[in-house]
Amino acid sequence: MNKAATFNVLAGTYDAAFTESLIGHAQRRVSQKWLQPLLASKPAMQLLEINCGTGADACWMASLSHSVIATDGSPAMIDKAQQKTAVINLFAKPTFQTCSFDALQATFQNQQFDAIISNFAGLNCVSPADMKKLSVQLQSLIRPGGYLAVVLFGKYCFWDSFYYLLKGQPRQAFRRWTNKEVLVQLSPGVQQPVYYYSIKAFKRLLSPMQLIEKKPVGVSIPPSWLEAYMQQHPRLFHSLVQWEEKLAGASLFTSLADHAFLLFKKEAK
Repeated sequence: MNKAATFNVLAGTYDAAFTESLIGHAQRRVSQKWLQPLLASKPAMQLLEINCGTGADACWMASLSHSVIATDGSPAMIDKAQQKTAVINLFAKPTFQTCSFDALQATFQNQQFDAIISNFAGLNCVSPADMKKLSVQLQSLIRPGGYLAVVLFGKYCFWDSFYYLLKGQPRQAFRRWTNKEVLVQLSPGVQQPVYYYSIKAFKRLLSPMQLIEKKPVGVSIPPSWLEAYMQQHPRLFHSLVQWEEKLAGASLFTSLADHAFLLFKKEAK
């Protein structure tokens, strides 16, 4: 099964399973909080979102009066995103387009953007060898002085280690710590290779862009696999969200969080 088909399988349930879930909604609010200062730094920015999924972030960025082109390799995800924007009231709606990572440069040749955004671990589906190639493409599409904002899986996620060690499953507890690919089950019978990057390793792959900011996303808000438990314990979840607000500003927690927000800047000529 190719990557597009893999994520086509998820498109029908993605919003219910993540975007509209307690954990997904809370973590997205945190990631948008870290992205907000960049979006407020300049009016009417030209933005390119990759691995946009069903378009939640694209719609939010467009609501802030930015021009947004949002892409995803899955036609089914793009279809869901277009359905979503058809029924919401936005002055300027994002443009959605099916486009795989390796087709970005050819699709947007002779174009450059103020910023490229990749939220919620889309780039963790790219191997280190392919990430080197993709880095060249992405940097060619960013204007001098522009930005790349990404949210990756945290490599040393506290929740994974704590929970699975309590259950006596050390292999699962430290599955993110490996530098090898990890097959993650997305749905029955559907697996996706995932690569858990340390911030240092990912920074090397994005060279010569400079990492100028890192922030945790989900340091006390747990990973989405605890959604059912959190729905059964709303008071606990509310407390965890409050703790996230207190702890999330400390960049030292970034690698321990479920996700890491990283902001890179391209040198201005």
